[in-house]
Order: sequence, then C-alpha cells, then structure tokens
Amino acid sequence: MRRIKEEVLVENIKKILKTNSVMLVVKDNAYGFGIHVVVPLARRLRIRSFAVKSISEGKVVKSIAKDANVLVLGKIKKTELSDIKKYDLIPTINDYDDYILFKENKIPCHLAIDTGMNRFGMKSGYLAIINDSIVQAIYTHCYNNQNKYKIKFMERLSRDYLKPLHIGGSIAYGQTKQMLRVGRMVYENSLYFYGQIVNIKKLIKGETIGYDGIYEAPQDQLIGICNIGYSDGLNLFYHGNVQIHNRFYSVVGKCCMDHCFILIDEYVKLDDEVEFFGNQIPEDQFIEQNQMTKYEMFLQINQQGLTK
Repeated sequence: MRRIKEEVLVENIKKILKTNSVMLVVKDNAYGFGIHVVVPLARRLRIRSFAVKSISEGKVVKSIAKDANVLVLGKIKKTELSDIKKYDLIPTINDYDDYILFKENKIPCHLAIDTGMNRFGMKSGYLAIINDSIVQAIYTHCYNNQNKYKIKFMERLSRDYLKPLHIGGSIAYGQTKQMLRVGRMVYENSLYFYGQIVNIKKLIKGETIGYDGIYEAPQDQLIGICNIGYSDGLNLFYHGNVQIHNRFYSVVGKCCMDHCFILIDEYVKLDDEVEFFGNQIPEDQFIEQNQMTKYEMFLQINQQGLTK
C-alpha cells in the first residue's frame, strides 16, 4: 500500500522554482504517481510546461490543462501528426528525418542535441537546422556527473542562436539557471510505503518458513505475515528493516508474490501497520536494502496503484 505525501511534492517543486523555471517530466504516468495527481498540483504552483514520453500521455495532460506546453520526448510517426496538431503538442527533432517531417507539415518543435548519452537527439548536423523558425527551443539531457562543459556548451548555443534552452536530468540542478526538465528530484521522499500484519505464526526451533525454506528458525520465534510481496515492489530476497509501533523488525526468508515474513515479538498484533519507508525509515535506506535504483522504486512501488 502506498500513500502520496503531496506536501513533499509541493516542497520539492518550490525548492527548484527558487532558482530555475521548471518543465515537469510526467512520463510513465508521472513515474507512477499519476498524471491526474501531479499535473493539477504543479499547475497550482504555476508550472505550465510538461514533458511526456508519448502522444497518449500528452493527450492526458492536455485534458487536464488545455493551455499547458507539452513536449513529447519520444519519436513521432507520420501517422501521428494529426494528433500533434489536434492537441497542440510539441514534438522533438531527434534526427534529420524528424526535421524534414515537421518542416513539411509546418509543425513547431524542439531540437534535442545529444551530448553523449547516445539515446536520442542529434550528435551532428543540428547547426544546419537550428535557425529554422519551426525550432522553438533546444535541449539536452545530463546523464552523469561530468556536466559542466555540456551545460556551458548548450548555454552558448542558446545565446548564439537566440533559442530558449531547457536542460534535462535532476543531476543538473544547481549547475545552471536555465529551465530544468526534471522528474526524480520532484518525486523523491514523497511516498509512504506500508503494509499490514495479516497473520502471525509461531515457529519452533528448526522449522522453516516461505518458499524453498531458506530461513530456518534458530530458536522458537514469532513471524508476522505482511501483505506486501514482490508484486508490490519488494525484491524477492528483500531482508531489510521495517517499523511497527516505533520498533524496528527484520524481514526474513523469501518473499512471496503478495506477502513477506517479519521476525516479530509479542508487541506486534494482527492488523498492525508495517512501515517499509516514508515516515521513520528513509527512502534511500529502503532502496539500498531492496537493491534497486530510485527510478525502479518509483515505478515498481507505484504500479499497483496509490492511496492518499
């Protein structure tokens, strides 16, 4: 079970707005937080620019905020041009073929410049098209800690060709005054992930619990069965800490699809709430113990839906 802490989302956005304008990345249903949750919240903070992965996501944003500037980061097919025009979306020039397609159809767009990630964007040839009137802005994506030169290069390009610029990647925060295209740092620490004790078992010394019996009780023990498993975002062999009634307990054994096993004591009762992270347990601690990145955590924890 998951709960969005909207007040944290608001504070994260406000922190960035102190130094930069923001294009909020809401791809993959706003990292699983929900476009219908995040976009209205961002609009209250006067954010007008959003980045999505696909036209279908762009339509959702436009249904919430018709006057929003919505950039589609992914490749656009010729058959999708009618939707680009109908919903007033902004496509990306990722290669010369994109430029020709948008030029022929007189569609305003942004030009992506590849500064080393080798995912999307043009690595060469962009100077031949950057002055075209259909190019409304330029952008790149920062993907590691070596950003100083790349950002300075893009800022100079923006000045020389009089094109607005936005820099992608939360890692670029604090390194430029240009518009930031951010996702991760907006969403971090804004979830409360918890479960509930649904059964209690008493293990006799030598007994095992869970699939493959990888945990064997070294002595008589109490085990709390929690209704969170690997379908909810836990690693199959998650052995991190949880908190119940301000006490810390350890997950043992091999997680099931929708349950895990917690070594408990007599203070824990049926229906007690189990915190995995969010209030007393830091998000980063869970990520380390669960052996995943923050991006994976957002998507996996959120994929089963959210409660507020």
